[in-house]
Amino acid sequence: MSTKTINRPSMLRHWTYRYVIILCIGLLSIGLLSFLWVRHSTVQNRLQLMQLLAQELAEKVTSPEGSIKLPNNFGDLIDSRQRFYHIPDHVSVIIKNNSNQMIYSQSNQPNIADPQGDKPAQPEPPKAAQYTVSEPILYQDTTIGTITIGQTKKAITKINQESRLLALLLGGIGLLGWLVIYLILQKLTRPIRDIAEAAKKIEAGDYNIELQNTVKEKEIYELLVSFRGMAVRLEQLEDLRTELLAGVTHELKTPIASINGLIHAVRDKIVTGTEAEEFLDISIKETERLQQMVIALLDFNSFASGKINVEQIQFDLGKLLKEITYQWSLLYQDENLDLITELPPQPLFAYGDPSRIQQIIVNLLNNSRQALSGQNQEQIKVTLLTQSSTMLAIHVTDTGKGIPIEEQKNIFERYFRGGNKKLAVHGLGLGLTFSSMLANALNGKLSLVESSPQGTTFELLLPRI
Repeated sequence: MSTKTINRPSMLRHWTYRYVIILCIGLLSIGLLSFLWVRHSTVQNRLQLMQLLAQELAEKVTSPEGSIKLPNNFGDLIDSRQRFYHIPDHVSVIIKNNSNQMIYSQSNQPNIADPQGDKPAQPEPPKAAQYTVSEPILYQDTTIGTITIGQTKKAITKINQESRLLALLLGGIGLLGWLVIYLILQKLTRPIRDIAEAAKKIEAGDYNIELQNTVKEKEIYELLVSFRGMAVRLEQLEDLRTELLAGVTHELKTPIASINGLIHAVRDKIVTGTEAEEFLDISIKETERLQQMVIALLDFNSFASGKINVEQIQFDLGKLLKEITYQWSLLYQDENLDLITELPPQPLFAYGDPSRIQQIIVNLLNNSRQALSGQNQEQIKVTLLTQSSTMLAIHVTDTGKGIPIEEQKNIFERYFRGGNKKLAVHGLGLGLTFSSMLANALNGKLSLVESSPQGTTFELLLPRI
């Protein structure tokens, strides 16, 4: 089944492209609104200037006798005052008396009306779409006529210079915004690209990665630290996996080789009689040890996948500890081993699964016994204490050689075995891992209290009733 390869853009290109689109839409919206506002303000301003021009012209055409009289060169006067008020293009000027008789008319186009005013007024030109303002012509507070000034809509709304300035401003902002986001994204994506390259190296099996430590952003720095920690952890797990494969292979190969050699010796009658029976007994013990290792692997995998149920019942924890330590001591009564059990005088009831608690305690006792090997004073003490109003504590203490400081942080890791234990004791390194998982399933906790060359103490916390 073929899979289609998706051509994904880089993060820098992806977000820069989207930012530019959003920026363009935003700037176009701002530009449109600004254009409309500037045009509206310009129209209002020009209408006010046209109103002032109309008032000034109304005063100019009023004679001392109270009639409307056009001054000489009235057309030039209009052009001069129009330039003074900065009114663009030509304006139309219409003057009428009270009888609505046209006295003067000048269209928006130049040289249509007689600038001297000594000829009859021309007919009113055809009206185009335009803005107009009117001002009464007063003589002693009496209206003797009106003056109307108009300008085409195209001329009065023309804002070419303002439009160019607005376009340049928005274009500059857009270019600056794109440059800023490009530089920011380039800086932010650089550590992500480094992480991607480091991930490829890890995928190829190379855990020796180098990531920059000079980033100032908190989130990026935390990402780099987490990734670096993950790489170290993966390297440790890879080492453990390699070591596990070698250890399991060795642990399984040794008893199989022993069983194979012993059985062949009996079958080929190299040994006979009592010696043959002894060889068979050794083969049985090796088979049982092999079976125990397989069971340990199966139990751990089953529990890790959540396929083992844990009961929750009430029971006397002191009574259970007494039974566990007694049964365990019977197995090693021939050894020079002092097992002490300290229990409170009053019963202490816990809530959990007695069989699972027995697994944890027995594993701790076995570890303590292995740590005592070769010590002068061999003693293991199991103590039941009241930790709090809700928890009970079981301490398992030995006088063994202790756990090296550098190994203490890894003792609960699956398949981990200490340097001394690898050489002296057969196993898979699952005991404490499995015990810790059981303690958590019982709503408790298994932890290392202390360890030194004088001994080690483990603590198991369990809910009390």
